[in-house]
Formats: sequence, C-alpha cells, structure tokens
Amino acid sequence: QGDGHPPQGGQVDDGGRPDVAAGPEDAGNVGDVKGPQGHVAAQDADHAGGGVDRAGGELEEGEEDGAEEGGGEDQQQGAGAEGIQAGTDGQTEESRDGEGGQEEKTKPDPADRADLKRRFGQAVIVGDSVAEGFIDYEILDPSSIIAQKGLRADSAGPDIEKALALSPSCLFLSIGLNDLEYCEGDSSRFVSHYEARLQEIQEKAPELPVYVNAIMPVLPAAVEAKPVMGCVDEFNGALKALCEGMGIPFLDNGDILDGHEDWYQKDSVHLTSQPYPLWLARMEEAAGL
Repeated sequence: QGDGHPPQGGQVDDGGRPDVAAGPEDAGNVGDVKGPQGHVAAQDADHAGGGVDRAGGELEEGEEDGAEEGGGEDQQQGAGAEGIQAGTDGQTEESRDGEGGQEEKTKPDPADRADLKRRFGQAVIVGDSVAEGFIDYEILDPSSIIAQKGLRADSAGPDIEKALALSPSCLFLSIGLNDLEYCEGDSSRFVSHYEARLQEIQEKAPELPVYVNAIMPVLPAAVEAKPVMGCVDEFNGALKALCEGMGIPFLDNGDILDGHEDWYQKDSVHLTSQPYPLWLARMEEAAGL
C-alpha cells in the first residue's frame, strides 16, 4: 500500500528506525507513520520508540517494552500464547462422543495471528501510537493500520482520508491519548474535534460502518507523572455521549486490562503485546467480521 520511497535524510529515531518528519501543520510532531504510507516492517522492541510525546502538546516519549519480549513480539504465538486469558473464545473445547471417545471442537483463537490477519483483511484502523502496536507486534498486516505517533482528533483528517481511499469494509478509530494534554483536560474541546472527523467520514462515505474505540486506561504512575492523564474517564464519557448522539458504536475495551498491570510498558501508558489479540477480538465481534 505504501509509496515505496525510503525516508529522506537518513535520520533515525531512538529505536533505530527511519524517522519521518511531520508536516508544517504539525510542527514539533515527529514520529513514525505506520500503515500503507510508510510502514516500518521490522519488529521494534521499543514499540514505536515513544511513550508520550511532549513536543507541541503531544503525549509520546521514549518507552520500552516492559514485558521483555525479545523484539517486542510474544515468544509464543498461536493457540496457547502466553498472556492470553484462560477461558477466551480461542481455547479448545473437548467433548465426549457417544462411544466414550474424545473429539475436539475449536473456536477462532484470538492468539492465532495468521487467522486474525485473514479475518481483518478488509478493515482498517486509524489511530495513534497505541494502535501502532498492532503493527509493531505483527498482530495485523500494515495494510490494515494507519497509525501515527502523536495523532490527535484535530489532526487526524489526512490519515482518515488515506483510510477511506482504501475502500475498507469498516473503519475503526483509536484516537484520544494525545488529546488529553493537547486539550488541557477539556473534554468538550476534544469531542468537538472528534465530531468534525466523524462528520467528514459520514459525508464522504455515508455507508461505511464506523466504530470508535475508547481511550485505553493508564496506570496511576502515569497520572502521577502527568496529572492530565487522569482525565481518561472524563474524555471517554464525553466521547461515548457523542457517539450515542450520532448513532456510532462506541467500544470501551479497557476492562481487558483489569488486573494486568504487567501488560503495560514502563511508561504506564503504552501496552505490551498480550492485550492486542483480545482487543482485536472485541472489534471483530462488534463489526461481525
């Protein structure tokens, strides 16, 4: 999907990857653009090379994979991948037949990455550095993700345009982390920007199913470091009300992180690989993929 041109200037970020300069309208915002326009194919152990960028009000800065996963990817893949909760739909069920023998019945496994990529092939996710994890951990193909470090609701228009140009079967949005600081904790300002993007989508692709993901929760340590991060619930509440008013499904998947502080990276904001298949399974279920 990308244009195939290498980054100019030979600059690399702290993670050793090509550095993509932001446009004039996003001065101070520098990060990797993932997906059809400039995907970095190699696995990155530092997951997007940034947690919360503080330039220009963004929320991404140096982060590390707190799960010590050797290149950022689970060391085990497929059914039985470590960290996937027991009892999910991906587990194998056993039943006895009438003659006392044993047969197996399987359901789709959230940890089966090849199957996830196949089922999600025609859908597209637009999001910030949290969404980049779907590429960094090789959960989805780059063609299914348009993610950019530092992406906000007010600046997401061009990325959404790229997604619409792919004629997706459905579109998922995962935006809001960077808006917490940029909007200075003002949720009404945040939803006004988000509403503008949703209206643009409805005008350009009125038949396209759109799903809005909530901002994923952060750990208390992140709030201690930057109090505005404590506005996640308020922003999600305002975003949910906006979606309900516009008839757009709102997907609050934060509960998959309950009791799993070890699924966060050291910045207490970004995620390790474990929750991504579970999160994707929720999106699939909502869209009927």
